[in-house]
Amino acid sequence: MKIRVSNIIVLALLPAAFMISSCGGSGEPEEGSVIGGIYTTDVKASLDGIPIPVVEIDGKAAVSVGDMVSYGFTLSESAQYRRIDLKTDYIYGEVRGQESDPVNIGEKIYDIIYTGVETYINSVKINSYYNGADTYVCIDELCSLTDPYNEEFGYSDYNFNCEFNEAENRYYISAFRFPDLDTDRILAEREALLCNKEFGLYTEGSNDNAVYYGAKAEPRSGVLAGMVSDGNGDRYRDIPPQFGHDFGCYSDYMEYDLRETELSMPLREDIDRYNCVLCIPWNTSDITQVYENDSYMRDMLDTVSKYDKPTIVRFAAEMNVSSLGDSPAAYVKAFRHVAELIHSEYPDIAVMWSPNDVGALNRPMSLYYPGDEYVDWIGISGFLKRDFMANPNSGRNEGLFFNVAGFAWGQNLLSQVMDFMESRSIEKPVAVSEGGVVTSMRYDNSDISEWAEPRLRSMYWNIPMKYPQVKLITYFNHTSPYEVCGYDLADKPSYRAILDEAFENGPYLLEYPSEPKFTFVNADGFTAEGETLPLYVYSYIPEQETVNVEYALDGETLAEETEIPFRFELDLSALPDGGHELAVRVRGAEGAFDEYVYTVEKSGGTAAVRRR
Repeated sequence: MKIRVSNIIVLALLPAAFMISSCGGSGEPEEGSVIGGIYTTDVKASLDGIPIPVVEIDGKAAVSVGDMVSYGFTLSESAQYRRIDLKTDYIYGEVRGQESDPVNIGEKIYDIIYTGVETYINSVKINSYYNGADTYVCIDELCSLTDPYNEEFGYSDYNFNCEFNEAENRYYISAFRFPDLDTDRILAEREALLCNKEFGLYTEGSNDNAVYYGAKAEPRSGVLAGMVSDGNGDRYRDIPPQFGHDFGCYSDYMEYDLRETELSMPLREDIDRYNCVLCIPWNTSDITQVYENDSYMRDMLDTVSKYDKPTIVRFAAEMNVSSLGDSPAAYVKAFRHVAELIHSEYPDIAVMWSPNDVGALNRPMSLYYPGDEYVDWIGISGFLKRDFMANPNSGRNEGLFFNVAGFAWGQNLLSQVMDFMESRSIEKPVAVSEGGVVTSMRYDNSDISEWAEPRLRSMYWNIPMKYPQVKLITYFNHTSPYEVCGYDLADKPSYRAILDEAFENGPYLLEYPSEPKFTFVNADGFTAEGETLPLYVYSYIPEQETVNVEYALDGETLAEETEIPFRFELDLSALPDGGHELAVRVRGAEGAFDEYVYTVEKSGGTAAVRRR
């Protein structure tokens, strides 16, 4: 979510005559010099069953990237970055192939001209050859399965595989295609996740009851209250502190492209005085550069290790909504490379895999998961927005697809990643590694507090109730100049009060190591000891807000709560021994209510709660 200018690639389109590429080999020839030839060949090729013309370069069969556009790919060119990009298109229409049928085999038809522009296929650089008008790549390299994971996945880093039929003298090339945009199926899946009423009655349990996986930097109990490193004031920019306390985790961004090794201000100067976990989102625009930069990675990790803080490295996040995910095989391999380096040489540093909460509809998380042995934490980037793509008139389907509008609730941010983890039996601590509720929209200056504040409460109360695996929530207190929605809390005292109320009264950690006041446990089956029983309600009513919760004991209404977490403290001291009926009535914004009935069995100094 946090973007720096260096990470923004703006593609300036050029005429086809300016498409230029670089060939493999050592040395640096003069720009525009002739460095080889392109020849006719009797070798044939088919791409996804459709013939495609073939030439010969250095004794190898090659195809034109310009021709590949007709086979379900898109081509873009950048003069500023001196590169061309061919990417798999998810819209794959009718293809009319063309077979090469040269008269004179081995005839030179083009010169190869050197230029410094690079060629990327599905965001992975490939050796290429330019003839003055078009760019060619060799089939063997395009389809090479260079790693055991390529064999397992079935495709190269460029998203291709091939077989050569000697009898036919033909390459049969297959392209990996992302899943079809079957919106009816996806909508049904989202309906199943987000369109059911949910209810839970919780109480305050012992920290010994907390979910715990033993991961590095994982608190034994409680949820780390996280903040971006410049999110609580920045004296270097004359921004006063917005919270009167420290945080249990600070998130500070490192830009791989800039070869950064130090924390940015103000955290770099103040880190010694914090008792905290350090989370480092390590951003990169090119996943494959990791293979050439082990020395840089060690420099960064050495520096971070010297801070002597429990550390989580969040490498190459949000791959399911960015070019990092153009090649699933290349992403997984690169992530594993970084994770292996960290685990083998920096065993005290944890590795986080962190997709966006909702990716592109045809890029499921399953394509990018590196495997349990490479991942210590699982995170998500999740932001609650009123509108989809800054469109106030976005409809219900967009809300379902992307967790916006009526479906924008804190716990819903985690619905897909938790569903994925359950399907794979993955047991890891989970983080909202970047999260927030929209505070400003450049296209709409209206006050959205009435919409946003309950959702902020849902993020900090409903998530730890429903998902005890969550051990970190980092608020992204920042408004990016490149995005239409802001999340800055500077002029939102009511929002800050909601966070501080949760930090003060909920299971949050403002320093690490420490223990929270309690852990949420299900009230059903709980036996309370003492004079009071604190109760909390988790209620989710699809497409409407829960506006109040009533607590009634033996038919007498004792309390009506109107704000998440709908907390009520049941007085047990005056309760006679024996069975009592506890009714919890949940009312939605449209007026209807549901009643959930429990039995409270009082016996001496204990009270056992059971749902009927």
